Amino acid sequence: MARTLSRSLASIVEALELTQPETITLAELANLAKAAGLHTDPKVLAGRLRDRGWLLPTGTRGVWEFAPGAHAGAYGHGEPTMVLRAALERNPGLGASLALGTAAWAHGLADRLPARLDVAIPREQHIPAGLARETRVTRFTSRLEPASLKHVPTHRIETVLVHLAAQPNAVHSWSSVQEWLPDAAAEADPKLVRKELANRTKTVSVRLGYLLETLRPDIGASLQPYVGGKVWFGPRGSLRRHSERWQVADTLLPFDPLMLTADGEAR
Repeated sequence: MARTLSRSLASIVEALELTQPETITLAELANLAKAAGLHTDPKVLAGRLRDRGWLLPTGTRGVWEFAPGAHAGAYGHGEPTMVLRAALERNPGLGASLALGTAAWAHGLADRLPARLDVAIPREQHIPAGLARETRVTRFTSRLEPASLKHVPTHRIETVLVHLAAQPNAVHSWSSVQEWLPDAAAEADPKLVRKELANRTKTVSVRLGYLLETLRPDIGASLQPYVGGKVWFGPRGSLRRHSERWQVADTLLPFDPLMLTADGEAR
């Protein structure tokens, strides 16, 4: 697909081709226009570059993906985390990270990327419209600093495990979790698990112990002292199973954690 350029736009695209940014903000575009001696409103420049296929939407207002000439058309980089990258470009203090199944994919534990990114944002932060529209957003604040994977902040494996126990209803597909949970459990550092559990309710520790009892008996044993009254795993309703040891009423899981093996299959 041929993409035309006026003389003024050519100077902007030339500058972009030199630096090859994957995303560009309105402020950065304004700086490029100023350096090129252009007096055109940056929003007008952005509109013209969008119309000609040089800038592509990211889902976040004021942030675009640059489609360089080497792409031979208005095609993006194919980066699946671009929507989160754009949101963080606009608001670096957002505190958003890849979470749950998407974080498992970023860590190389899950074979498939979920159809929509799982993104966690702290409760005190406003959820950008683009992320709300394009991703599955959960309200979750990690205790551990996220890793940097796929060009974006990503929950550590220990955070993913605790998140599963803290918000089991937020998981899109527990059947998918069953596939990568054994590998995640095997890689988890007990010290980091304890840090992620710090200052959380006892119910989170109990659910995690129930989930990891056979996959990581060392972590499970350390969480046994938190067992007290009944804890629900899933919404209150018809039981799928009940654990006497953990006093967990499980209404949600499509598998029995006690039957999980290292390869993720039920015994």
